[in-house]
Amino acid sequence: MQETRLDAALLGRLLDAAPDATVVVDESATIVLVNAQVTNVLGWSEDELIGQQVEVLVPDRLRHDHQHRRTGFLAAPEVRPMGVGRELFARHKDGRELPVEISLSPLMTDAGVLVSASVRDISPRLRSQEESNRMREDIIATVSHELRTPLTSIIGYAELLEDLEEDQLGPRARQIVSVIQRNAARELRLVDDLLTLAFLDDERHQLTLTPVDLVEVARRVLVDRGPLAAGAQLEVRFEAEQVLPVQGDFLRLVQVTENLLGNALKFSEPGGTVTLRVGDAGAMALLEVTDTGRGISPEEMPHLFKRLYRGPDAVVAQTPGAGLGLPIAQTIVQAHGGRIDVTSEVGVGTSFLVYLPYA
Repeated sequence: MQETRLDAALLGRLLDAAPDATVVVDESATIVLVNAQVTNVLGWSEDELIGQQVEVLVPDRLRHDHQHRRTGFLAAPEVRPMGVGRELFARHKDGRELPVEISLSPLMTDAGVLVSASVRDISPRLRSQEESNRMREDIIATVSHELRTPLTSIIGYAELLEDLEEDQLGPRARQIVSVIQRNAARELRLVDDLLTLAFLDDERHQLTLTPVDLVEVARRVLVDRGPLAAGAQLEVRFEAEQVLPVQGDFLRLVQVTENLLGNALKFSEPGGTVTLRVGDAGAMALLEVTDTGRGISPEEMPHLFKRLYRGPDAVVAQTPGAGLGLPIAQTIVQAHGGRIDVTSEVGVGTSFLVYLPYA
């Protein structure tokens, strides 16, 4: 078979046909070849780059780190995307920084190792993402206004009706008002859960972290959920150790505790016991919710934190809920650098253990 050799002119034409800006450097990180897209994307001509160190294309603030990384790469070259999990920038001739993706491909030659770097400008993609994020915020704002506002109004007027005297509102009408309140409150919680998920999924979301007293979080939730426990004929026990503050978002940790305690109350039979405990777990603080409810089967355990998942028993019993409480709780806890563990035995009960780092 006759050997086919690629001359420099043909190699240059192949590089020019590539869709991305391509820079080829030798073992000393000196640029030896560029394609036409480099001028289109980065503004530099071939004559201006050939013979220069590759750091000419790296922003000043990143050059020291880049020199260290490219030395490591050249010591063990392999095909790979560069900067996975990090933002990368290239320096335009006019000094601007362009967000880019870079792929590296080494080539062994008689003269040594050459490395081809494909540089893709991702500015259009980032602009599209920003526009998508703005649209998402608009949708969330619309949902918040169009659903939350009327539901809140319905609940408020139902409470006013409930406060009427016996001669103004008969027993049958009072029952109807109670049903309106219960269902409106349920829908409002669902809307809040959906908005919370959308908010937490936004990568730009930041928790407001301050030193938080977990005992105070637990007490706040107990005050709010106490009437629900009494109505369900359940005993709620509170056990608290004196623990150091955790680094957290107070309102989000209240939300986690409400979801876990609410689930415990919802899946416990009348006469059962729910225990809310705050304690020390060594390197972390512990918030534990334990119930004497129906328990969770081993088959259900892997699905607990999947969105919209509801166990077979909950579906059959038509237990209220949309399968969002546990995913929300897990997302918030993980955003705090913590974790949720679950232990359960069918017919005995369930424990959710939330571990949070100290401040």
